[in-house]
Amino acid sequence: MKKTMLLMSTAILATAFLAACGPSSKDDGTITRLEQNGNTLTVCDFAKVKDTLNVPLSEWVEDCRLVRFENTDTALFKMWWPAITDNYIGIRQSGGVFKLFDHKGKFLHDIGAMGQGPGEYAGSLYSELIDEKNKVIYLAPFAGSTKVLKYNLDGTFVTDYDLGERLNKPKLSLNPDGSISLVHLCFQGMSEMMGAVITPDSTITKYIPAPGQAINPRDKNGRFVGFNNEIWSYNNVEGFKYMMMPVDTLYNYNAAANKMEAQFALSNPPVGEDVFLIYDELPGKYLATVWGKGTIVVDNKNNNSHYVKLVNDYFGGLPAPMNFTNGWFFAMYEPAVLMENIEKRMAASDCTDKDKELLKGLLESLDENDNNVMFIGKLKK
Repeated sequence: MKKTMLLMSTAILATAFLAACGPSSKDDGTITRLEQNGNTLTVCDFAKVKDTLNVPLSEWVEDCRLVRFENTDTALFKMWWPAITDNYIGIRQSGGVFKLFDHKGKFLHDIGAMGQGPGEYAGSLYSELIDEKNKVIYLAPFAGSTKVLKYNLDGTFVTDYDLGERLNKPKLSLNPDGSISLVHLCFQGMSEMMGAVITPDSTITKYIPAPGQAINPRDKNGRFVGFNNEIWSYNNVEGFKYMMMPVDTLYNYNAAANKMEAQFALSNPPVGEDVFLIYDELPGKYLATVWGKGTIVVDNKNNNSHYVKLVNDYFGGLPAPMNFTNGWFFAMYEPAVLMENIEKRMAASDCTDKDKELLKGLLESLDENDNNVMFIGKLKK
């Protein structure tokens, strides 16, 4: 994956909205809200966001616990990304089988298997859903497949849904009615659909891209570079919020209306630089990670914007990454790495005696030869 220049500027998008709806309803100097046909596009002026706040993790999550994954051979993994629900933690690996654990770190099942047969996936996965209510798991391969795979929670294969065209880095989202939505990199001249809704009875409704929404997969020399682009979607709020490179806007795929709705973007990004952006939405706020600069948080309640650094005040003030998925904060570590982070934090001048005592106990409980450990905390609504 490499950095890429943005092809659709926020300024153009914002101008189109302003022409349609007139002046913004709110503007505190960094934030502008643009209304059109019942949809709100929030635009944050990157150039005007200056200050940085240290925010305790407890302001954002209900609690925080440390999950210690069991050490059996079948439980060992190298994580690419987790899926977290109220009772389960699923682990997506690069080139490995999807693994299911409970919140105590107990290994439950491999979900499916690597291979070419029914219910198997030949390469890495790119997206996953754990549907606790209906006791099923959905997996979507990285690329090359036309199918989304469905399994029981014990890992047995149920069925697959064939979308009829090759999926390019597909992302999945669960809808309240049990259907699932999908978006993928829609390549010009190669892909017909951009998104789809799949019901449990296998009914598929496709979204055909509007002009400008499909991606040119080739560079100026005609070489195929489509997979240098990414789709980010973290399922932290209701709806299906996703960002697709090289379009610099967070969208919502409205499954009921089968349309894409612009939700959030930055204006005035750094000039003369490659811009690498990742957008997400949490309850009450937008996140804009500007590669090499930091993460901007747009607070929709207080109508302000800041760079933010999270501090894990549940565990001695350890630095906390901006990692969120399925409505949960997470921070995954190999034990040796966490041990180094703890020692560094204990040596910091602002580490209190109380924090040192807590961190010392945590440090002594870790073994560098153990399986991975992960902090998790459920986001406040």
